[in-house]
Amino acid sequence: MSSVPAPTWKSFFHYVLPSLGAMVLFSSYTVIDGIFVAKGVSDLALAAVNLSLPFINILSGVSVLLTMGTSTLCAFALGAGDHKKAEEIFTQTVAVILVFSVVITALVCAFARPLAYLLGARELTMGYASQYLHIVCLFSVCFLLTYCLEVMVKVDGKPILAVIGVAVSAVVHIGLDYLFIFHFGWEVKGSALATGLAQLGSLVFFLGYFLSGRSNLRFRKFPLHLEYLKKILPLGVADCSIEFMLGFLTLVYNHVILRTMGEGALPIYAVIAYLSLIVSMIMQGITQGMMPLVSLAVGHGDRASVRVFFRQCLLTVGVAAAAVELICQLCPGGVVSLLLEGGSALFPEAVSALRQYAPSYLFAGFSIALAGYFAALGRGGASMVQSIGRGFVLLPGALLAVMALTGGRGIWWAAVVGEALSLALGIFLLRRGEAHT
Repeated sequence: MSSVPAPTWKSFFHYVLPSLGAMVLFSSYTVIDGIFVAKGVSDLALAAVNLSLPFINILSGVSVLLTMGTSTLCAFALGAGDHKKAEEIFTQTVAVILVFSVVITALVCAFARPLAYLLGARELTMGYASQYLHIVCLFSVCFLLTYCLEVMVKVDGKPILAVIGVAVSAVVHIGLDYLFIFHFGWEVKGSALATGLAQLGSLVFFLGYFLSGRSNLRFRKFPLHLEYLKKILPLGVADCSIEFMLGFLTLVYNHVILRTMGEGALPIYAVIAYLSLIVSMIMQGITQGMMPLVSLAVGHGDRASVRVFFRQCLLTVGVAAAAVELICQLCPGGVVSLLLEGGSALFPEAVSALRQYAPSYLFAGFSIALAGYFAALGRGGASMVQSIGRGFVLLPGALLAVMALTGGRGIWWAAVVGEALSLALGIFLLRRGEAHT
């Protein structure tokens, strides 16, 4: 059994920094993509890309749903010495992903404009959004399969290769974004193509590893085992709900803004959405670094270390959230200017909106930390209630309630209300769990 690292800040950051780095790397090229679109095309183009992001979240969610359970079952099989079974499960999941990819691509190609309308695109953003969706959907197989192979590389015992594969995608994405938008003038089409080709780059990298003969897991002929899928899907529900939650919140916010402020105000939320992505990835990176430490301590019955690691996580999250809050309150114009030009008519409104929205990050960081802490303790039910309650009930519920009460004037404060309620739920679940231990 692995020993528990000493509950020191050195041990804590030894686990947290790699996790945090991977999360920041994962989100950075998405944000840089938004910056290139805003600076190289227009505010409305930025809004159109943000409108399309729920589709990306759906692709990621489907991949997570199929992958997390696959990695668990493969790890169990490898641990039991059943290499053949592990490879059959792995190959069957890849085949299922290919089928899903074909269906998704065909549907979105045929209904790109109706999908764009459903996501919130109207007259000013329809052209950009439908173009983006039409091109990105052609790379659906890359989005779905790349994540699966990235996770399976870790199961195969090569975690560094997983980081390299993500880095390949980031470099390709940023380079092609700059080339396609600023040199070729392909506007949103260039952004979509760069996004798809970046995923293709990672896919080629990971496929090269699994087809090279250097991997322990390899593709093989397999008999169809539906019972594997029945085991795989439940194991991926909690993780995939996070991706679906992000897409759902973006969808709800965009439709509320359309109803209360009009299509021209959509770039304001795009600015907030990109910043929120970075903040969420930072908080998740800190939390995911804490989780194995807590789980190890639980396994050894070391309750004192569990409490220390959890307090370290809360303190780190609190410092990070406070830093973001200070930046947003003291120099919001500098943040907004990354995505909107200073001369834009929307610039003052975006600055005001960011100042109102930013306090929500103080509550959000602790809510994310609590959900991870519950999972690390083995309290999967509490973790799911916290995550799903936050994303699908409390945050959208607060937004709709504030819209009804204020007529849309206070919607940027809605996130503060929703995140505060989410934190209250987490504290309730924490105390309830402590009362039963």
